[in-house]
Amino acid sequence: MLEIKIEKSFKKDIQRDKKSGKYSESDFEILKSIITSLQKQEQIDPKYKRHPLKGNLKKFESIHVKNDWLLIFKINTKYLYFAMLGKHSQVYKKFK
Repeated sequence: MLEIKIEKSFKKDIQRDKKSGKYSESDFEILKSIITSLQKQEQIDPKYKRHPLKGNLKKFESIHVKNDWLLIFKINTKYLYFAMLGKHSQVYKKFK
């Protein structure tokens, strides 16, 4: 099982999205389920569109928790790093 490392920006993203009211408890349960599967290095359901990123984010991967709600992370041999969570516009604005 991978050890989890969380960036400060990811913590802020979670707080922002919880306060926004745009995401339900079931959305956050899906997010928790995806995080658990990543930590255990289990297969992610293809409906979540897991894919590697390009450009400035080429070391990271993305999962679509919902259509426009992305989880940005990277995995190495020991750690699972969570970098960002948010809409496409929120995530990619930080790296332009």
